[in-house]
Amino acid sequence: MNLRCGFLSSFTVCGVALIALPVIAEENLGFYLGADVGGTIAESTSLKEFPDAPPGGEVEFHPGARLTLNGGYRFSNWLSLGLETGLMVNSVKDADISVSQVPLMANVEFSVPNKSRLEPFIGGGPGFSASSIYVDDDRLGAGSDVDGGAAEVVFAWQAYGGVRYKWSDSVSVGLVYKYFAADETEWDVRRTSQDIRFGRARIHSVSASFQVKF
Repeated sequence: MNLRCGFLSSFTVCGVALIALPVIAEENLGFYLGADVGGTIAESTSLKEFPDAPPGGEVEFHPGARLTLNGGYRFSNWLSLGLETGLMVNSVKDADISVSQVPLMANVEFSVPNKSRLEPFIGGGPGFSASSIYVDDDRLGAGSDVDGGAAEVVFAWQAYGGVRYKWSDSVSVGLVYKYFAADETEWDVRRTSQDIRFGRARIHSVSASFQVKF
């Protein structure tokens, strides 16, 4: 008798859970738009090539800024797919040179649904980045003076995590940490056979986030 009751009770609980899952999953379905604004710290990278400069040095960066715009679709209260773009800018230490990234990323995001207003999340994905450099009549590694700008599209990826506070049913604010990585970049320098070539970009950022669901 006890065994049968236990089996029936378990079966009833599982049945209720299976019926409830679609309802729970559909609570937060829909499109969303968001934005992140914050600061960046770019790791030092290697100086692979610079006109008339010996290779093998390091390029160090000042802290910079990041602006991100994103949007996508929330398939359930724990899974979202989206696209992201924006701008990250860091200037080179001891030089009048700045390097920027304009990424286009495909993100998969997993949230942790719960009864509170706080929603932890993690995510990431691959993409590409338009990596640009601007040199204002400056040099690196005792090389020649270079002036102007150039850009190249390279493969990139990122991983991130954070927490959102549900301000209302449709608006959330939060804090997010992102780790962004882009492949080695080579920028063409006119009137010389040498180019500017940096190692991989590795950028850490902490940003305030804002999201609206429709």
